[in-house]
Amino acid sequence: MIIDGSYFTGLLSLGIIWDIDDDSITRKAERDNLQSYIDLYERKFLRMVLGKSMSREFIEYLLSGKNDVDKWEKLKEKLSRKGYSPIANYVYFHYVRRCGVVQTPVGTVYASDDKKADSNPLLISAWNNMVQMNEDLYDFLESDKEYDGFVFNTTMLEFINGLGI
Repeated sequence: MIIDGSYFTGLLSLGIIWDIDDDSITRKAERDNLQSYIDLYERKFLRMVLGKSMSREFIEYLLSGKNDVDKWEKLKEKLSRKGYSPIANYVYFHYVRRCGVVQTPVGTVYASDDKKADSNPLLISAWNNMVQMNEDLYDFLESDKEYDGFVFNTTMLEFINGLGI
């Protein structure tokens, strides 16, 4: 809809090569997994910042393939800037939070040995960067009468620390 795997570079790098056609099965599986996170968390993000009704309208517009409604095009542009997309930070946060955990027939296990790096600094950075972007998004929505009726969940404006609070 709005973002794709090409947003996950630089500070949001996941180590997944997104735009190479000659793929291994593993690389394709990694991209498919990331796309499933994008599909799920992009919609959740929109619902959290626009509310149920307005997010539904916006998603319907995006899926229609049209680009003729100025209100939605301005919002899409605000959310899709590479290197400054709150959606990409939100997806990254959820992807990294689950990364390294695998569901097996015997239960949930870590994907590798016990020498894993602590992902908390990455999670905190991604979330807090998203919050800063969300503050700009909130101001944008608040200042434009076209978006009257948006419902912004305030948890999307709360910074977190090393304890996840």
